[in-house]
Amino acid sequence: MAARLRAVRPHLALVTAGGPVAGGVATAVLGGWLPGLVVPVLLLAAGVAYFRSRRFRPRRWPTAGAVLGALSGAYLATTTPWLSPTAVLFGLGGWVVARRARESVLQPYTPELADSPVEVPWQARGARGLELLVSHDRITLSGGRGPFRLVRPMVALSGVGSVEQVMVARRATLPVPGVGELRVTVTPGPAVRITVPPGEWIVPTDHGREIARLVARRKELAGA
Repeated sequence: MAARLRAVRPHLALVTAGGPVAGGVATAVLGGWLPGLVVPVLLLAAGVAYFRSRRFRPRRWPTAGAVLGALSGAYLATTTPWLSPTAVLFGLGGWVVARRARESVLQPYTPELADSPVEVPWQARGARGLELLVSHDRITLSGGRGPFRLVRPMVALSGVGSVEQVMVARRATLPVPGVGELRVTVTPGPAVRITVPPGEWIVPTDHGREIARLVARRKELAGA
């Protein structure tokens, strides 16, 4: 796992430093407002701080790469009008490079991921945007749309009971226990059932066995 993380460092360095360096060079070459160099310096510092704090959470790398790239491109556009397309180009480039880095860390899934501190996301089948996140000390239901954008049900590994793959016979909308009115739509097929206080989560996924082994191993490592 350490080898995978080392291998993506150049990608993250490019995402973090590429835009700000280009902005600094453009300012110097084109005779821009030199005090404006504080902008690429701040973008560089923000990128370094973000990716350092999220180095074990690759799920959000592409979004961060796109934002940093777009902001760097927007700054370049202020130096000269003909560079205005760089906001889009740098944003797209940042997303592509960071996404490749994310996939290099997370795929293919192997048992060594369980022994690492890397947060592993599992996409729910048939529930667009809903993911089960397994980190080194907790599990979380997270989504980029709907009520899961505002509420992220989270349980410490010490509170997780049994985790097993089950088969769902028909489509159903099930409540998330202990979290107000949240619901998860479960489609026919394999799912993972996770016992949590005060009930259970049922998440549709074809990777129930892998999730069960991952949670069991991380609970063992955490002494939970």
